[in-house]
Amino acid sequence: LKTYEAIFIFSNAIKEDALQKIIEQIQGEITKLKGVVKETKILGRRQFARMMKKEDSGLYVRMDFDIEPSGVAPLLSRIRLNDSIFRFQMVAADEVERNFSRRAPLEEGIDGIA
Repeated sequence: LKTYEAIFIFSNAIKEDALQKIIEQIQGEITKLKGVVKETKILGRRQFARMMKKEDSGLYVRMDFDIEPSGVAPLLSRIRLNDSIFRFQMVAADEVERNFSRRAPLEEGIDGIA
C-alpha cells in the first residue's frame, strides 16, 4: 500500500450533516478499493485568492489514506462523479515529504549563505 494525501474543497453552501455524509461516502469508496483511511480532518472555511465559479470561499477537508497504486485511477473517477466536491487534489505522501526535504534549512539562509 502507498500513502496518499487528498485535499477536498466543498461549496460554502453545504451543510454540516451533508458534509459528513459525503466524507463517509469517500471513505467508503477508499475501503471498497481495499484502502485504509488513516485520518480525516476538516480544515474549515477558507477564502479563495480569486473567484472561481462564482464562489469566493470553500470548505476544506484533508484526508490521509493508504491504497494500492492500481486503485488510484478508479478512485479518482469515482470522486469526479460526486457533484458536491468543488475541487480536489491528491498526491502521494512520499512526494510531499521529498518536496519539503529539498528545501534548505532556515539556519543556512538564502542560497546557503549565512
